[in-house]
Amino acid sequence: MSTEADAWPAMAEKARAFLDEQSRATLGVHALQASMLHMHEPPSEDKELQLDWDLYREVPASMEQEEALLLDYFRKLKFIYLEQETKLRFLADLQDDPETGQEPQILSTADVAQREQECKRVKQQLVEAKTRVRDLRTEIDTAAEALAGPYLAVEEGTAEASQLLSSITDMELELAKIKAAEGTHGAMTTEEAEAYCDEQIVSMQTLDDETTHTMHQLESAKRELQDALRTLDRLKSERIAAEKRANEAKLGRGRDKGRDWELERLCAKHTSMLETLQNALGLAAMEAPTPDELRLTFVAPSATSRSSRRSTRSSRHDDDPEARILVLQWDEPGGRLIHASLQTLQGEALSLPNETWPAYTKNAFHTNDAAGLVQAIWATCV
Repeated sequence: MSTEADAWPAMAEKARAFLDEQSRATLGVHALQASMLHMHEPPSEDKELQLDWDLYREVPASMEQEEALLLDYFRKLKFIYLEQETKLRFLADLQDDPETGQEPQILSTADVAQREQECKRVKQQLVEAKTRVRDLRTEIDTAAEALAGPYLAVEEGTAEASQLLSSITDMELELAKIKAAEGTHGAMTTEEAEAYCDEQIVSMQTLDDETTHTMHQLESAKRELQDALRTLDRLKSERIAAEKRANEAKLGRGRDKGRDWELERLCAKHTSMLETLQNALGLAAMEAPTPDELRLTFVAPSATSRSSRRSTRSSRHDDDPEARILVLQWDEPGGRLIHASLQTLQGEALSLPNETWPAYTKNAFHTNDAAGLVQAIWATCV
């Protein structure tokens, strides 16, 4: 600061001498002299020009306004300086300089036009350079925005890698502590590792087979469940139909609280007829252990009354030594007769009643005549 303050008087003296020389030869230079003197005066220490930072700290908007005003002021100051410098150079070129011996320049119209073209060319280069600088700055801003995301990703990856490295170090330390506590030394050999891997592979294959078998069983169980559900639905529908028929039969369509006397009369008639036929044939019981087998128990009819036979029929043949059981078998329910035999109540096989029995059985098997076979047994045994 002291060097600049010392240089100001010398610069002022030089400017005054230059302006004195110019004022003697050119009119109107006095105003330029005053402006130059004012420009080269040392800066004043006026307190009014000092900024009140406390005020700007409380009101930030005024700081922005002051900045805009200062920028406008320096822009105008630059223009004034360039204008004055241009005028000084123009005056210096028009006049002689006794000290340097420089003669005034005399420019023709062609020289002026050439210099104008040169100025235009230089100005165009300046405009192109500014445009190129703006484009480069735009590209730099775009590249910076594009690199912001990858940069953040790299930062996150770096932080994660640092955390993983720290975790790995902690795990290695913990593993070393565990090995030291358990007394483990060294690691598995190649053969031990291969054997361990083979065991793991065998275990995995076994588990895979068990899983496959379980899946097959599950599929089979699903199919069985579906079949059972379909059967259940069918049985439900049959039950509903049977209950409906039972309700209809129970309620009936006759009189006396829904009882159908005609139906009861027919049932009683058929029951009486069946009992009469059973007593006449000496048939004490009929059983069907399987769908393709029929067991007929014959006893000799007694001389007692019909009512006594009816009441004692079920208990009489249990201890009757003369009772016989005819066993008939078919190849399928409602199919062909394939076998016939006589047994006692204890299940012992009996010999054929007479020599005509093979003929009866052969004829019955050939013609599928179970009724004829029963008639032959009745005629022989009863």
